[in-house]
Amino acid sequence: MTSVVWTLMLMVTATALVFHFMPRFSRPDILFGVTVPEAFVTGAGRTLVSRYRTIVWVSAAATLAIGLLLRASEDESGRSSMLMMGVGSGNIIVAHVAWQLAHRKARAHAVPPSDVRVASLATRDTSLPGGPLFAAGPFAILLATALLLYTYRDDVPAGPDTANPFGQLAFGAIFVTMMLTIAVTMARRSRQIAVDGPAATAEQRFRRANVLAPVLTAYAIAIVMSVNTVDSIPAFGGMLSVRPWFVMLPLMLFAFGVNYWMFRVGQGGHRAVAPAARREIHGDATPDRAWILGGLYYVNRHDPAMWVENRFGLGYTLNFGNWRVWLLLVGMMLIPMVAGHLLSSGG
Repeated sequence: MTSVVWTLMLMVTATALVFHFMPRFSRPDILFGVTVPEAFVTGAGRTLVSRYRTIVWVSAAATLAIGLLLRASEDESGRSSMLMMGVGSGNIIVAHVAWQLAHRKARAHAVPPSDVRVASLATRDTSLPGGPLFAAGPFAILLATALLLYTYRDDVPAGPDTANPFGQLAFGAIFVTMMLTIAVTMARRSRQIAVDGPAATAEQRFRRANVLAPVLTAYAIAIVMSVNTVDSIPAFGGMLSVRPWFVMLPLMLFAFGVNYWMFRVGQGGHRAVAPAARREIHGDATPDRAWILGGLYYVNRHDPAMWVENRFGLGYTLNFGNWRVWLLLVGMMLIPMVAGHLLSSGG
């Protein structure tokens, strides 16, 4: 089998597995992006989940069968390979449609929205994991590299085809700033659901694990940019080309471990809490009407939170009704344009 077939098989299998487990990612009384009675989830909702999963796996099997048929009839033009990738994309669309259909059926059992609002009197921990010093680590790495580069600035080759090493570090600093901004806003401007008790403690642990992810991403980009910059210095050229993996690999394994832990404890850490301790918690403290496209996007301009718990997957998603979120998104979209300027030889 060719690499295209293997890629198709991997993509289809991964898509089917993700969508298969997607209903389990939400809180226990949220099903297909809709707040429903927990009794419905453990009762009639199981039938809805089974039908949804059947569609997902039948679509995956049909996609693989079509892909193998296209591979058998492949000609020299290579059109079969393009068709196989198109079929793989169609499988993702079918899985999304299955989710939307299940969402529509779950809405018939939605819990009426409550006008009661609760607030915690306890002080919320909005600090970053590891504290300010740990968060400043990526900047320290970039600064140390910049000082080393300045010391050997006369030895660094320059030309129209050579990337500006100081520009690489500047780009790294911008990217790190964006990642830390995401971490800070998630720690301070995310929707808190549980008021107190074990459920609030579990939710805090879950949030801090999500906050840690962009901090680790900042470390990764700082290490990559620093290694590329040091390699541009003739005195150190090639010395660090393999060594960054000694740092990157543990970061990647740790990130995988965090994601696996989130899957085990569930959204908001609810599986780590006894049912009696979360008896007073219903849903995720957001109105169903503010979720669009089957719970994929949250749009609520009356909600001051920038981040809310995801209903389509694990972790947190943005509140696209908050004007601060759009400032963050604009900043992220500007990064590629700034990178193109900084990485040029005259940046």
